[in-house]
Amino acid sequence: MKKSVLVGLSVVLVAGMMIGCSKGNVEEKTEKKEQSVSKEKNNSQDPIVISTTGQHAFFSETNEETGELEGFEIEVREEIGKRLGREIKWETAGFPGVIELLESGRVDTVADQIGITEEREEKYYFSDVYFYVPYRIVVAEDNNTIETVEDLYGKKLGLLSDDIAYSYFDELDPDGKIEYVNYEESTAVPADVAMRRLDATLMSSLHIESVKKESGLEIKGVGEPVYTENAGYPFAKTEEGKALRDDVNEVLKELKEEGFMKETAIKWFGFDPME
Repeated sequence: MKKSVLVGLSVVLVAGMMIGCSKGNVEEKTEKKEQSVSKEKNNSQDPIVISTTGQHAFFSETNEETGELEGFEIEVREEIGKRLGREIKWETAGFPGVIELLESGRVDTVADQIGITEEREEKYYFSDVYFYVPYRIVVAEDNNTIETVEDLYGKKLGLLSDDIAYSYFDELDPDGKIEYVNYEESTAVPADVAMRRLDATLMSSLHIESVKKESGLEIKGVGEPVYTENAGYPFAKTEEGKALRDDVNEVLKELKEEGFMKETAIKWFGFDPME
């Protein structure tokens, strides 16, 4: 295990990463698509309870004017609920609180770009992959010394304490040459990078520009993606969890084949991440 430094945070950072990225209008699918799967699923009419942060740009945002959840994850899961004939109920929490809600049995699944790892697969049933997320190194705007993982040797890399990145860096940095600085609050990390308290962090390629624009921080993404995360929906390792996972997979297959996933992705991100 790599050595890490627990950092107390007092930095105030704009957490809302909301920015319209080619959010064109995507027409909803017709009633026949909603009915195609639901009749053959398990007979439960109970709502599907899903946890999400409501603070994840493009994926799960809280509209400042209406207070309603919106984003790619929200639209996809609402459509899945329609086709299964089940209401969707949302529970919001921070991260890793959204996962803890699943562990405690208070929700049925999580919708917030949850990366699939071997460790997580030991604890949860995962849906099929529905999103590829590339991650890049982020540094201060005037930092021209870092572009690759090797450039991080001897430098401070800020990550969330339970960040999925650690599972990748076990291979990318097997000798522990990077100094890992653990954070409990994600919004403080890019601020510390901009102020040179950290040398770098990692960020989804989808969010670098939106964080920069919304926060005013002088940061930039550098180099090629360090790794690509496969996102899926986790479910409890129970009979009910497996049944729901199977139902969701069938609907996801339909949504992909019909182009719903592609159209919704283009609406929120401006491109299809699965291509």
